[in-house]
Amino acid sequence: MAVINLIVAMAVAAAATSTGPADADTIQVAGTEQTTSSTVRAPSTSTSITTSTTTDADVSSTATTRTPPTPSTPAPTTPAPTTPAPTTPAPTTTSPATTISVPTVEERGAAALARIGYDWQGRLPGWTVVFEPGRADVLGFTHVAERRIEVFVRDDQDDALLAHVVAHELGHAVDVTLNSPEEREEWQAARGIESVPWWPGDGLTDFSTGAGDFAESFAAWQVGTGSFRSRVGDAPNGDQLALMARLSGG
Repeated sequence: MAVINLIVAMAVAAAATSTGPADADTIQVAGTEQTTSSTVRAPSTSTSITTSTTTDADVSSTATTRTPPTPSTPAPTTPAPTTPAPTTPAPTTTSPATTISVPTVEERGAAALARIGYDWQGRLPGWTVVFEPGRADVLGFTHVAERRIEVFVRDDQDDALLAHVVAHELGHAVDVTLNSPEEREEWQAARGIESVPWWPGDGLTDFSTGAGDFAESFAAWQVGTGSFRSRVGDAPNGDQLALMARLSGG
Protein backbone atom coordinates (compact mmCIF):
# COMPACT_ATOMS: atom_id res chain seq x y z
CA MET A 1 0.00 0.00 0.00
CA ALA A 2 2.95 2.21 0.68
CA VAL A 3 4.03 1.71 -2.90
CA ILE A 4 0.62 2.65 -4.18
CA ASN A 5 0.62 5.83 -2.10
CA LEU A 6 4.00 6.79 -3.46
CA ILE A 7 2.90 6.18 -7.05
CA VAL A 8 -0.16 8.28 -6.55
CA ALA A 9 1.89 11.02 -5.01
CA MET A 10 4.35 10.86 -7.87
CA ALA A 11 1.55 10.89 -10.37
CA VAL A 12 0.12 13.95 -8.72
CA ALA A 13 3.52 15.55 -8.67
CA ALA A 14 4.10 14.64 -12.32
CA ALA A 15 0.77 16.09 -13.28
CA ALA A 16 1.60 19.24 -11.43
CA THR A 17 5.01 19.40 -13.10
CA SER A 18 3.64 18.82 -16.58
CA THR A 19 1.19 21.67 -16.30
CA GLY A 20 3.73 24.16 -15.03
CA PRO A 21 3.82 25.94 -11.75
CA ALA A 22 0.54 25.89 -9.85
CA ASP A 23 -0.37 29.54 -10.09
CA ALA A 24 -3.90 29.96 -8.91
CA ASP A 25 -4.02 33.31 -10.61
CA THR A 26 -3.26 31.92 -14.07
CA ILE A 27 -4.24 28.21 -14.35
CA GLN A 28 -7.19 26.24 -13.02
CA VAL A 29 -6.09 22.58 -12.53
CA ALA A 30 -9.41 21.07 -11.49
CA GLY A 31 -11.86 20.99 -14.34
CA THR A 32 -15.58 20.64 -13.90
CA GLU A 33 -15.95 18.25 -16.84
CA GLN A 34 -14.06 15.18 -18.08
CA THR A 35 -12.37 14.78 -14.72
CA THR A 36 -11.72 11.39 -13.14
CA SER A 37 -10.98 11.00 -9.55
CA SER A 38 -9.94 8.02 -7.42
CA THR A 39 -9.69 7.68 -3.75
CA VAL A 40 -7.09 5.45 -2.10
CA ARG A 41 -7.69 4.72 1.52
CA ALA A 42 -4.65 3.82 3.60
CA PRO A 43 -5.39 1.26 6.24
CA SER A 44 -3.25 2.97 8.82
CA THR A 45 -4.75 6.43 8.47
CA SER A 46 -8.10 7.95 7.95
CA THR A 47 -6.64 10.46 5.52
CA SER A 48 -7.93 10.18 1.99
CA ILE A 49 -5.99 11.48 -0.97
CA THR A 50 -7.96 12.62 -3.90
CA THR A 51 -6.22 12.83 -7.20
CA SER A 52 -7.61 14.28 -10.26
CA THR A 53 -6.34 14.07 -13.73
CA THR A 54 -7.20 16.50 -16.35
CA THR A 55 -6.66 16.08 -20.00
CA ASP A 56 -4.64 18.49 -21.98
CA ALA A 57 -7.78 19.51 -23.64
CA ASP A 58 -9.28 20.32 -20.33
CA VAL A 59 -6.25 22.32 -19.31
CA SER A 60 -6.14 24.21 -22.51
CA SER A 61 -9.86 24.79 -22.41
CA THR A 62 -9.94 25.86 -18.83
CA ALA A 63 -6.75 27.81 -18.68
CA THR A 64 -7.38 31.53 -18.54
CA THR A 65 -4.87 34.16 -19.27
CA ARG A 66 -5.19 37.61 -17.88
CA THR A 67 -5.03 40.13 -20.61
CA PRO A 68 -3.78 43.40 -19.41
CA PRO A 69 -6.44 46.05 -19.81
CA THR A 70 -6.19 48.04 -22.93
CA PRO A 71 -5.50 51.56 -21.97
CA SER A 72 -8.51 53.62 -22.83
CA THR A 73 -7.87 56.56 -25.04
CA PRO A 74 -10.10 59.38 -23.96
CA ALA A 75 -12.36 60.55 -26.69
CA PRO A 76 -11.29 63.90 -27.99
CA THR A 77 -13.38 66.63 -26.52
CA THR A 78 -14.14 69.87 -28.22
CA PRO A 79 -14.43 72.61 -25.68
CA ALA A 80 -17.71 74.41 -25.83
CA PRO A 81 -17.28 77.86 -27.30
CA THR A 82 -17.22 80.45 -24.60
CA THR A 83 -19.50 83.35 -25.16
CA PRO A 84 -18.17 86.47 -23.50
CA ALA A 85 -20.51 87.92 -20.98
CA PRO A 86 -22.30 90.91 -22.41
CA THR A 87 -20.89 94.17 -21.22
CA THR A 88 -23.07 97.11 -20.45
CA PRO A 89 -21.33 100.37 -21.23
CA ALA A 90 -21.26 102.82 -18.39
CA PRO A 91 -23.87 105.48 -18.88
CA THR A 92 -22.43 108.74 -20.05
CA THR A 93 -23.69 111.82 -18.34
CA THR A 94 -23.62 114.95 -20.38
CA SER A 95 -23.53 118.04 -18.29
CA PRO A 96 -25.99 120.61 -19.51
CA ALA A 97 -24.43 123.64 -21.07
CA THR A 98 -24.10 126.47 -18.62
CA THR A 99 -26.19 129.41 -19.67
CA ILE A 100 -25.19 132.78 -18.34
CA SER A 101 -28.22 135.02 -17.99
CA VAL A 102 -27.54 138.66 -18.72
CA PRO A 103 -30.07 140.97 -17.07
CA THR A 104 -31.87 143.40 -19.30
CA VAL A 105 -31.72 147.16 -18.96
CA GLU A 106 -35.14 147.14 -17.32
CA GLU A 107 -34.13 144.42 -14.87
CA ARG A 108 -31.02 146.29 -13.83
CA GLY A 109 -33.02 149.50 -13.44
CA ALA A 110 -35.65 147.78 -11.30
CA ALA A 111 -32.90 146.35 -9.07
CA ALA A 112 -31.41 149.83 -8.69
CA LEU A 113 -34.79 151.31 -7.70
CA ALA A 114 -35.23 148.53 -5.13
CA ARG A 115 -32.11 149.77 -3.32
CA ILE A 116 -33.70 153.13 -2.67
CA GLY A 117 -35.87 153.31 0.45
CA TYR A 118 -37.47 156.65 -0.27
CA ASP A 119 -41.18 156.41 -1.10
CA TRP A 120 -40.82 158.33 -4.34
CA GLN A 121 -44.14 157.11 -5.76
CA GLY A 122 -46.00 158.34 -2.69
CA ARG A 123 -44.10 161.64 -2.35
CA LEU A 124 -43.81 162.39 -6.06
CA PRO A 125 -47.21 161.69 -7.59
CA GLY A 126 -47.30 161.62 -11.37
CA TRP A 127 -43.58 160.97 -11.80
CA THR A 128 -42.26 158.02 -13.80
CA VAL A 129 -38.82 156.46 -14.10
CA VAL A 130 -37.73 154.77 -17.34
CA PHE A 131 -34.50 152.98 -18.24
CA GLU A 132 -32.80 153.11 -21.63
CA PRO A 133 -29.65 151.61 -23.13
CA GLY A 134 -26.48 153.44 -22.17
CA ARG A 135 -25.22 156.60 -23.79
CA ALA A 136 -21.66 157.87 -23.81
CA ASP A 137 -22.53 161.53 -23.16
CA VAL A 138 -25.02 161.40 -20.31
CA LEU A 139 -26.16 159.15 -17.45
CA GLY A 140 -29.63 160.56 -16.80
CA PHE A 141 -32.19 163.26 -17.42
CA THR A 142 -34.94 164.80 -15.29
CA HIS A 143 -37.68 166.14 -17.50
CA VAL A 144 -39.51 168.55 -15.19
CA ALA A 145 -42.39 169.48 -17.45
CA GLU A 146 -43.12 165.84 -18.22
CA ARG A 147 -42.41 164.62 -14.70
CA ARG A 148 -40.29 161.87 -16.15
CA ILE A 149 -36.89 160.59 -15.17
CA GLU A 150 -34.77 158.91 -17.84
CA VAL A 151 -31.76 156.80 -16.85
CA PHE A 152 -29.26 155.40 -19.38
CA VAL A 153 -27.81 152.06 -18.32
CA ARG A 154 -24.32 151.33 -19.58
CA ASP A 155 -23.05 147.78 -19.89
CA ASP A 156 -19.88 148.58 -17.93
CA GLN A 157 -21.71 150.50 -15.23
CA ASP A 158 -21.68 148.74 -11.87
CA ASP A 159 -24.85 148.36 -9.84
CA ALA A 160 -23.77 150.76 -7.09
CA LEU A 161 -23.16 153.61 -9.53
CA LEU A 162 -26.44 152.86 -11.33
CA ALA A 163 -28.36 153.10 -8.05
CA HIS A 164 -26.58 156.40 -7.27
CA VAL A 165 -27.58 157.85 -10.66
CA VAL A 166 -31.22 156.86 -10.10
CA ALA A 167 -31.19 158.43 -6.63
CA HIS A 168 -29.56 161.61 -7.99
CA GLU A 169 -32.34 162.08 -10.57
CA LEU A 170 -34.96 161.42 -7.89
CA GLY A 171 -33.27 164.17 -5.83
CA HIS A 172 -33.92 166.61 -8.67
CA ALA A 173 -37.56 165.51 -8.77
CA VAL A 174 -37.86 166.07 -5.00
CA ASP A 175 -36.31 169.54 -5.33
CA VAL A 176 -38.58 170.81 -8.13
CA THR A 177 -41.67 169.23 -6.61
CA LEU A 178 -41.31 169.93 -2.88
CA ASN A 179 -38.76 172.70 -2.28
CA SER A 180 -39.59 176.36 -2.13
CA PRO A 181 -37.06 179.15 -2.86
CA GLU A 182 -36.68 179.69 0.90
CA GLU A 183 -35.95 176.01 1.51
CA ARG A 184 -33.31 176.07 -1.19
CA GLU A 185 -31.64 179.01 0.52
CA GLU A 186 -31.77 177.06 3.80
CA TRP A 187 -29.94 174.21 2.14
CA GLN A 188 -27.33 176.52 0.65
CA ALA A 189 -26.72 178.07 4.04
CA ALA A 190 -26.37 174.68 5.71
CA ARG A 191 -23.88 173.63 3.09
CA GLY A 192 -22.01 176.97 2.98
CA ILE A 193 -22.63 177.46 -0.72
CA GLU A 194 -24.76 180.64 -0.67
CA SER A 195 -22.85 182.18 -3.58
CA VAL A 196 -23.29 179.15 -5.82
CA PRO A 197 -26.09 179.44 -8.45
CA TRP A 198 -28.91 177.02 -7.89
CA TRP A 199 -29.65 176.21 -11.51
CA PRO A 200 -27.19 175.27 -14.19
CA GLY A 201 -26.37 177.91 -16.82
CA ASP A 202 -23.53 179.85 -18.34
CA GLY A 203 -21.57 176.64 -18.94
CA LEU A 204 -21.92 175.32 -15.40
CA THR A 205 -22.36 171.58 -15.00
CA ASP A 206 -24.97 170.06 -12.75
CA PHE A 207 -22.36 169.13 -10.13
CA SER A 208 -21.28 172.78 -9.85
CA THR A 209 -24.71 174.15 -8.82
CA GLY A 210 -26.91 174.17 -5.75
CA ALA A 211 -29.45 171.92 -7.48
CA GLY A 212 -26.73 169.40 -8.31
CA ASP A 213 -25.35 169.49 -4.76
CA PHE A 214 -28.85 168.88 -3.38
CA ALA A 215 -29.37 165.93 -5.78
CA GLU A 216 -25.97 164.41 -4.90
CA SER A 217 -26.68 164.81 -1.19
CA PHE A 218 -30.07 163.13 -1.65
CA ALA A 219 -28.30 160.18 -3.32
CA ALA A 220 -25.78 160.02 -0.46
CA TRP A 221 -28.71 159.89 1.98
CA GLN A 222 -30.31 156.97 0.11
CA VAL A 223 -27.43 154.78 -1.13
CA GLY A 224 -24.29 156.06 0.56
CA THR A 225 -21.42 158.37 -0.32
CA GLY A 226 -19.36 155.94 -2.46
CA SER A 227 -20.13 157.83 -5.69
CA PHE A 228 -20.56 161.34 -4.31
CA ARG A 229 -19.56 163.84 -7.05
CA SER A 230 -20.64 167.35 -5.97
CA ARG A 231 -18.01 169.93 -6.84
CA VAL A 232 -19.17 172.56 -4.37
CA GLY A 233 -18.93 170.69 -1.10
CA ASP A 234 -17.98 167.47 0.63
CA ALA A 235 -20.37 164.62 1.36
CA PRO A 236 -23.13 165.80 3.76
CA ASN A 237 -22.67 165.34 7.49
CA GLY A 238 -25.27 164.16 9.97
CA ASP A 239 -26.96 167.55 10.46
CA GLN A 240 -27.16 168.13 6.73
CA LEU A 241 -28.67 164.67 6.19
CA ALA A 242 -31.29 165.45 8.84
CA LEU A 243 -32.15 168.64 6.95
CA MET A 244 -32.34 166.62 3.73
CA ALA A 245 -34.83 164.23 5.32
CA ARG A 246 -37.01 167.15 6.42
CA LEU A 247 -36.93 168.96 3.09
CA SER A 248 -37.73 165.74 1.24
CA GLY A 249 -40.71 165.00 3.41
CA GLY A 250 -39.08 161.78 4.54
